[in-house]
Amino acid sequence: MTPQDLDTSLRALTPSEELYRQGIPSPKPLEFLYMFKDRKRVAKLLIKDHTELFTISPDIVVKKHSRFQSYPLHFHDWIEINYMYDGSCTQIINNNIYSLQKGQILLVDSDTVHRIEPLGESDILINIIIRKEYFNSNFFNRISADSPLSSFFINSITEGNAHDSFILFPSENSRRLPVFMNEFFCEWFDPCSRSGEMLDSLFSLIMMELIHVYENDSDKQDNRLKKSPIVPILRYIEENYKNCTLSSTAAHFNINANYLSSQLKKHTGMSFMGLLHQQKIRFAKTLLISSNMSVTEVANYVGYENVSFFYKKFNSICGCSPKEYRTI
Repeated sequence: MTPQDLDTSLRALTPSEELYRQGIPSPKPLEFLYMFKDRKRVAKLLIKDHTELFTISPDIVVKKHSRFQSYPLHFHDWIEINYMYDGSCTQIINNNIYSLQKGQILLVDSDTVHRIEPLGESDILINIIIRKEYFNSNFFNRISADSPLSSFFINSITEGNAHDSFILFPSENSRRLPVFMNEFFCEWFDPCSRSGEMLDSLFSLIMMELIHVYENDSDKQDNRLKKSPIVPILRYIEENYKNCTLSSTAAHFNINANYLSSQLKKHTGMSFMGLLHQQKIRFAKTLLISSNMSVTEVANYVGYENVSFFYKKFNSICGCSPKEYRTI
Protein backbone atom coordinates (compact mmCIF):
# COMPACT_ATOMS: atom_id res chain seq x y z
CA MET A 1 0.00 0.00 0.00
CA THR A 2 1.31 3.44 -0.92
CA PRO A 3 0.46 6.68 0.94
CA GLN A 4 -1.78 7.54 -2.01
CA ASP A 5 -3.63 4.23 -1.65
CA LEU A 6 -3.96 4.88 2.07
CA ASP A 7 -5.44 8.32 1.46
CA THR A 8 -8.00 6.95 -1.01
CA SER A 9 -8.97 4.17 1.39
CA LEU A 10 -9.39 6.48 4.37
CA ARG A 11 -11.58 8.94 2.48
CA ALA A 12 -13.87 6.26 1.05
CA LEU A 13 -17.17 5.86 2.89
CA THR A 14 -17.49 2.58 4.75
CA PRO A 15 -20.85 0.72 4.74
CA SER A 16 -21.41 1.89 8.32
CA GLU A 17 -20.69 5.51 7.39
CA GLU A 18 -23.18 5.28 4.52
CA LEU A 19 -25.82 4.33 7.07
CA TYR A 20 -24.79 6.96 9.62
CA ARG A 21 -24.94 9.71 6.99
CA GLN A 22 -28.55 8.75 6.35
CA GLY A 23 -29.34 8.73 10.05
CA ILE A 24 -29.59 4.93 10.19
CA PRO A 25 -27.97 3.22 13.20
CA SER A 26 -25.40 0.49 12.73
CA PRO A 27 -26.71 -3.09 12.55
CA LYS A 28 -23.72 -4.04 14.75
CA PRO A 29 -23.56 -1.30 17.37
CA LEU A 30 -20.72 -0.94 19.83
CA GLU A 31 -21.33 -2.56 23.19
CA PHE A 32 -21.45 -0.23 26.19
CA LEU A 33 -21.91 -0.93 29.88
CA TYR A 34 -23.61 2.06 31.49
CA MET A 35 -22.67 3.08 35.02
CA PHE A 36 -22.24 6.12 37.23
CA LYS A 37 -18.77 7.69 37.42
CA ASP A 38 -18.23 10.87 39.43
CA ARG A 39 -22.02 11.08 39.84
CA LYS A 40 -22.55 11.10 36.07
CA ARG A 41 -24.03 8.41 33.86
CA VAL A 42 -21.28 7.31 31.52
CA ALA A 43 -20.65 4.27 29.33
CA LYS A 44 -17.77 1.83 29.48
CA LEU A 45 -16.85 0.71 25.97
CA LEU A 46 -16.35 -3.04 25.78
CA ILE A 47 -14.39 -5.15 23.31
CA LYS A 48 -16.36 -8.32 22.64
CA ASP A 49 -13.71 -10.42 20.94
CA HIS A 50 -10.10 -9.50 21.63
CA THR A 51 -8.73 -12.25 19.38
CA GLU A 52 -10.64 -10.89 16.39
CA LEU A 53 -9.22 -7.38 16.84
CA PHE A 54 -5.63 -8.10 17.87
CA THR A 55 -4.55 -10.08 14.82
CA ILE A 56 -1.56 -8.14 13.45
CA SER A 57 -0.25 -7.12 16.87
CA PRO A 58 -1.24 -8.72 20.19
CA ASP A 59 -1.54 -5.32 21.88
CA ILE A 60 -2.34 -2.71 19.20
CA VAL A 61 -5.39 -2.08 17.00
CA VAL A 62 -5.77 0.67 14.38
CA LYS A 63 -9.24 1.79 13.31
CA LYS A 64 -10.61 4.71 11.35
CA HIS A 65 -13.14 6.58 13.48
CA SER A 66 -16.55 6.38 11.82
CA ARG A 67 -17.86 9.70 10.55
CA PHE A 68 -21.41 11.08 11.05
CA GLN A 69 -21.81 9.00 14.22
CA SER A 70 -22.64 10.17 17.75
CA TYR A 71 -21.00 8.43 20.70
CA PRO A 72 -22.02 8.65 24.36
CA LEU A 73 -19.77 10.00 27.07
CA HIS A 74 -17.59 6.96 27.73
CA PHE A 75 -14.33 5.48 29.00
CA HIS A 76 -12.42 2.23 28.43
CA ASP A 77 -9.67 -0.01 29.80
CA TRP A 78 -7.08 0.73 27.13
CA ILE A 79 -4.98 3.72 26.14
CA GLU A 80 -6.09 5.53 23.00
CA ILE A 81 -4.18 7.65 20.51
CA ASN A 82 -6.26 9.90 18.25
CA TYR A 83 -4.48 11.15 15.12
CA MET A 84 -6.22 13.84 13.06
CA TYR A 85 -5.27 12.75 9.55
CA ASP A 86 -7.35 15.52 7.95
CA GLY A 87 -9.94 18.06 8.97
CA SER A 88 -10.69 18.63 12.63
CA CYS A 89 -12.87 17.35 15.44
CA THR A 90 -14.24 18.43 18.79
CA GLN A 91 -13.54 16.30 21.86
CA ILE A 92 -15.01 16.61 25.32
CA ILE A 93 -12.60 15.37 28.00
CA ASN A 94 -13.30 15.63 31.72
CA ASN A 95 -16.07 18.16 30.96
CA ASN A 96 -13.72 20.42 28.96
CA ILE A 97 -13.92 21.06 25.19
CA TYR A 98 -10.86 20.63 22.98
CA SER A 99 -10.37 21.04 19.24
CA LEU A 100 -8.11 18.53 17.49
CA GLN A 101 -6.67 19.92 14.24
CA LYS A 102 -5.09 18.21 11.22
CA GLY A 103 -1.72 16.72 12.16
CA GLN A 104 -2.32 16.84 15.91
CA ILE A 105 -2.33 13.86 18.27
CA LEU A 106 -4.32 13.30 21.44
CA LEU A 107 -3.29 10.62 23.96
CA VAL A 108 -6.10 9.54 26.27
CA ASP A 109 -5.46 7.48 29.38
CA SER A 110 -7.58 4.50 30.40
CA ASP A 111 -10.69 5.35 32.45
CA THR A 112 -10.66 8.95 31.18
CA VAL A 113 -14.22 10.09 30.45
CA HIS A 114 -14.46 11.59 26.98
CA ARG A 115 -16.59 11.95 23.87
CA ILE A 116 -15.90 12.76 20.21
CA GLU A 117 -18.49 14.90 18.46
CA PRO A 118 -19.75 13.61 15.06
CA LEU A 119 -17.22 14.02 12.25
CA GLY A 120 -17.98 15.58 8.87
CA GLU A 121 -17.12 13.96 5.55
CA SER A 122 -13.74 15.72 5.28
CA ASP A 123 -12.76 14.89 8.86
CA ILE A 124 -10.51 11.81 9.02
CA LEU A 125 -9.65 10.66 12.54
CA ILE A 126 -7.65 7.48 13.14
CA ASN A 127 -7.70 5.71 16.49
CA ILE A 128 -4.86 3.57 17.81
CA ILE A 129 -5.97 1.32 20.65
CA ILE A 130 -3.15 0.08 22.89
CA ARG A 131 -3.45 -2.52 25.62
CA LYS A 132 -1.53 -1.78 28.81
CA GLU A 133 0.46 -5.00 28.36
CA TYR A 134 2.35 -3.30 25.51
CA PHE A 135 4.05 -0.91 27.91
CA ASN A 136 6.66 -3.24 29.35
CA SER A 137 10.32 -2.59 30.11
CA ASN A 138 11.30 -3.03 26.46
CA PHE A 139 8.99 -0.20 25.49
CA PHE A 140 10.28 2.15 28.20
CA ASN A 141 13.85 1.41 27.21
CA ARG A 142 13.11 2.86 23.78
CA ILE A 143 11.88 6.27 24.92
CA SER A 144 13.41 9.13 26.88
CA ALA A 145 13.61 8.53 30.61
CA ASP A 146 12.53 12.05 31.60
CA SER A 147 9.83 12.56 28.98
CA PRO A 148 6.17 13.33 29.73
CA LEU A 149 5.27 10.22 27.73
CA SER A 150 7.20 8.04 30.16
CA SER A 151 5.24 9.51 33.04
CA PHE A 152 1.96 9.21 31.16
CA PHE A 153 2.42 5.53 30.37
CA ILE A 154 3.82 4.68 33.81
CA ASN A 155 0.72 6.25 35.33
CA SER A 156 -1.52 4.42 32.87
CA ILE A 157 -0.35 0.95 33.87
CA THR A 158 -0.15 1.59 37.60
CA GLU A 159 -3.08 0.35 39.62
CA GLY A 160 -4.40 2.77 42.20
CA ASN A 161 -3.42 5.90 40.30
CA ALA A 162 -6.05 8.38 39.18
CA HIS A 163 -6.61 7.78 35.47
CA ASP A 164 -7.98 11.05 34.11
CA SER A 165 -4.98 12.19 32.10
CA PHE A 166 -4.47 13.14 28.49
CA ILE A 167 -1.90 14.97 26.39
CA LEU A 168 -2.78 17.10 23.37
CA PHE A 169 0.29 17.45 21.15
CA PRO A 170 0.55 20.56 18.93
CA SER A 171 2.19 18.44 16.23
CA GLU A 172 0.54 20.06 13.21
CA ASN A 173 3.85 21.51 11.99
CA SER A 174 5.94 18.39 12.53
CA ARG A 175 7.84 17.31 9.42
CA ARG A 176 8.50 13.77 10.55
CA LEU A 177 5.23 12.79 12.21
CA PRO A 178 3.05 12.54 9.06
CA VAL A 179 5.74 10.38 7.43
CA PHE A 180 5.94 8.03 10.42
CA MET A 181 2.16 7.87 10.80
CA ASN A 182 1.57 7.17 7.09
CA GLU A 183 4.11 4.35 7.13
CA PHE A 184 2.57 2.97 10.32
CA PHE A 185 -0.93 2.97 8.80
CA CYS A 186 0.23 1.53 5.47
CA GLU A 187 1.94 -1.31 7.33
CA TRP A 188 -1.14 -1.90 9.45
CA PHE A 189 -3.71 -1.95 6.67
CA ASP A 190 -1.47 -3.90 4.25
CA PRO A 191 0.66 -6.14 6.52
CA CYS A 192 3.63 -8.27 5.54
CA SER A 193 5.40 -11.12 7.32
CA ARG A 194 7.50 -8.70 9.40
CA SER A 195 4.74 -6.19 10.17
CA GLY A 196 4.86 -6.79 13.92
CA GLU A 197 8.51 -5.73 14.18
CA MET A 198 8.02 -2.84 11.76
CA LEU A 199 5.02 -1.54 13.68
CA ASP A 200 6.99 -1.65 16.95
CA SER A 201 9.86 0.29 15.39
CA LEU A 202 7.58 2.86 13.76
CA PHE A 203 5.64 3.29 17.00
CA SER A 204 8.91 4.05 18.81
CA LEU A 205 9.73 6.68 16.19
CA ILE A 206 6.28 8.20 16.63
CA MET A 207 6.74 8.37 20.40
CA MET A 208 10.18 9.96 20.10
CA GLU A 209 8.84 12.58 17.71
CA LEU A 210 6.00 13.38 20.11
CA ILE A 211 8.55 13.83 22.89
CA HIS A 212 10.41 16.25 20.61
CA VAL A 213 7.17 18.13 19.86
CA TYR A 214 6.30 18.37 23.54
CA GLU A 215 9.75 19.55 24.57
CA ASN A 216 9.63 22.30 21.97
CA ASP A 217 6.14 23.44 22.91
CA SER A 218 6.49 26.54 25.07
CA ASP A 219 2.98 26.20 26.54
CA LYS A 220 3.32 22.77 28.20
CA GLN A 221 -0.16 23.18 29.65
CA ASP A 222 -0.35 19.85 31.46
CA ASN A 223 1.99 20.19 34.43
CA ARG A 224 0.50 17.13 36.14
CA LEU A 225 2.80 14.87 34.17
CA LYS A 226 5.96 14.63 36.23
CA LYS A 227 9.14 12.72 35.62
CA SER A 228 8.90 9.06 36.51
CA PRO A 229 11.78 7.62 38.58
CA ILE A 230 11.19 4.08 37.32
CA VAL A 231 12.31 4.64 33.70
CA PRO A 232 16.00 5.32 34.51
CA ILE A 233 16.00 2.09 36.52
CA LEU A 234 14.60 0.13 33.58
CA ARG A 235 17.22 1.66 31.33
CA TYR A 236 19.95 0.75 33.82
CA ILE A 237 18.77 -2.87 33.83
CA GLU A 238 18.85 -2.88 30.03
CA GLU A 239 22.43 -1.61 29.92
CA ASN A 240 23.77 -3.76 32.76
CA TYR A 241 21.71 -6.93 32.45
CA LYS A 242 24.77 -9.21 32.27
CA ASN A 243 25.98 -8.62 35.80
CA CYS A 244 23.62 -6.34 37.74
CA THR A 245 21.77 -7.61 40.80
CA LEU A 246 18.93 -6.25 42.86
CA SER A 247 21.44 -5.07 45.48
CA SER A 248 23.83 -3.44 43.01
CA THR A 249 20.99 -1.71 41.19
CA ALA A 250 19.53 -0.40 44.45
CA ALA A 251 22.98 0.83 45.49
CA HIS A 252 23.45 2.59 42.15
CA PHE A 253 20.25 4.60 42.71
CA ASN A 254 20.90 4.95 46.46
CA ILE A 255 17.60 3.34 47.45
CA ASN A 256 16.58 0.36 49.55
CA ALA A 257 16.57 -2.97 47.68
CA ASN A 258 13.15 -3.99 49.02
CA TYR A 259 11.73 -0.61 48.02
CA LEU A 260 13.21 -0.97 44.53
CA SER A 261 11.70 -4.43 44.20
CA SER A 262 8.25 -3.24 45.26
CA GLN A 263 8.36 -0.22 42.92
CA LEU A 264 9.31 -2.39 39.93
CA LYS A 265 6.48 -4.76 40.74
CA LYS A 266 4.05 -1.89 41.18
CA HIS A 267 4.91 -0.07 37.96
CA THR A 268 5.68 -2.96 35.61
CA GLY A 269 3.92 -5.95 37.14
CA MET A 270 7.23 -7.86 37.08
CA SER A 271 9.90 -8.67 39.65
CA PHE A 272 13.49 -7.54 39.30
CA MET A 273 14.56 -11.05 38.25
CA GLY A 274 11.67 -11.25 35.79
CA LEU A 275 12.81 -8.01 34.15
CA LEU A 276 16.41 -9.18 34.15
CA HIS A 277 15.57 -12.48 32.45
CA GLN A 278 13.34 -10.66 29.97
CA GLN A 279 16.21 -8.39 28.96
CA LYS A 280 18.69 -11.27 28.70
CA ILE A 281 16.36 -13.32 26.51
CA ARG A 282 15.55 -10.26 24.40
CA PHE A 283 19.23 -9.79 23.56
CA ALA A 284 19.74 -13.55 23.13
CA LYS A 285 17.02 -13.54 20.45
CA THR A 286 18.93 -10.85 18.56
CA LEU A 287 22.16 -12.84 18.72
CA LEU A 288 20.46 -16.05 17.58
CA ILE A 289 19.17 -14.33 14.44
CA SER A 290 22.06 -12.01 13.63
CA SER A 291 25.15 -14.08 14.54
CA ASN A 292 26.71 -17.50 14.02
CA MET A 293 27.31 -17.99 17.73
CA SER A 294 26.32 -21.37 19.13
CA VAL A 295 23.47 -21.57 21.63
CA THR A 296 25.98 -22.15 24.42
CA GLU A 297 28.00 -19.10 23.36
CA VAL A 298 24.83 -16.99 23.25
CA ALA A 299 23.79 -18.20 26.70
CA ASN A 300 27.18 -17.36 28.18
CA TYR A 301 27.35 -13.99 26.44
CA VAL A 302 24.05 -12.76 27.90
CA GLY A 303 24.95 -13.96 31.40
CA TYR A 304 23.77 -17.55 31.75
CA GLU A 305 26.47 -19.96 32.92
CA ASN A 306 23.98 -22.84 33.12
CA VAL A 307 22.91 -23.60 29.54
CA SER A 308 20.08 -25.90 30.66
CA PHE A 309 18.63 -23.04 32.73
CA PHE A 310 18.97 -20.75 29.69
CA TYR A 311 16.94 -23.23 27.62
CA LYS A 312 14.28 -23.33 30.33
CA LYS A 313 13.96 -19.53 30.61
CA PHE A 314 14.05 -19.05 26.85
CA ASN A 315 11.25 -21.55 26.33
CA SER A 316 9.12 -20.06 29.11
CA ILE A 317 9.40 -16.54 27.62
CA CYS A 318 9.40 -17.32 23.87
CA GLY A 319 7.39 -20.54 23.74
CA CYS A 320 10.10 -22.39 21.82
CA SER A 321 13.72 -23.49 22.20
CA PRO A 322 16.64 -21.28 21.09
CA LYS A 323 17.33 -23.64 18.17
CA GLU A 324 13.68 -23.55 17.08
CA TYR A 325 13.66 -19.75 17.32
CA ARG A 326 16.71 -19.58 15.07
CA THR A 327 14.86 -21.44 12.31
CA ILE A 328 11.63 -19.43 12.46
